[in-house]
Amino acid sequence: MKTRQLLKVIGIFIVVINSVSVTAQSVQKFTINNKTYYGTKAIPEEIKGYYQYEKTKQPIVEINEDGMGQFQKHGVKAYPVEYWIQTDENGVIQKVKSEVNNNYQVVLILLYGSNGETGWRGESAGTYDRIEATVAYDQGYVIILGERFKKIN
Repeated sequence: MKTRQLLKVIGIFIVVINSVSVTAQSVQKFTINNKTYYGTKAIPEEIKGYYQYEKTKQPIVEINEDGMGQFQKHGVKAYPVEYWIQTDENGVIQKVKSEVNNNYQVVLILLYGSNGETGWRGESAGTYDRIEATVAYDQGYVIILGERFKKIN
């Protein structure tokens, strides 16, 4: 009986160690504007989805399950992008929580791909950026950059 309990404890310990190592491996280090940031692909479900400017039009933001998507700047074709959510060096998501409700704010890190444009309309290709996302449960929306909205499912 004691042997079986010990094996259960060892099994749980191994699962915990494996979980920690998987999380630690998924943290990526970024240098953006000469500052160091960390991020992971573990973007919360409520943030994934399709956003529209002022709830109805372009420019858009799209964040897919795999961390890929699109980001459109004003007056420019959408860029294909890769997203991460900002964390500390240990992979803990850096959330700024409201003191009065369940709302919170996070920062997304993105890498712009080519949108097929040249000159100023395509100048972001190959660069990193950071954008804010607010999960506003009290309004029923997730809001990116204060202007692009997606209903919370």
